[in-house]
Amino acid sequence: MILDDMTRDELIDLKARIDIQLEKLEAQRKADALDAARKAAEEYGFSLEELSGGKKTGKGKLVKGIPKYAHPDDPSKTWTGKGRKPKWFDDALAAGITPAQMEI
Repeated sequence: MILDDMTRDELIDLKARIDIQLEKLEAQRKADALDAARKAAEEYGFSLEELSGGKKTGKGKLVKGIPKYAHPDDPSKTWTGKGRKPKWFDDALAAGITPAQMEI
């Protein structure tokens, strides 16, 4: 696929899909790092939560989950499938779109 031959809409869709994939990769890298840190803490007889003071990481930010669903018309809008459902997800269900059709 040559970028010069793509329409604006195709480029926007490609960018959204790339952004989703980058988010998934970043979330996986963080999960891998967290798992490695947890194993290292266990080697010394501690839980990671005991050493870090809770489940927050970095500057008080909570770890984001890996996106599981994407908006059917705007792939940049995603949801992990946990927590409160976004309005776009409910709207898509009401329009007859199944969760399986929105899976990433």
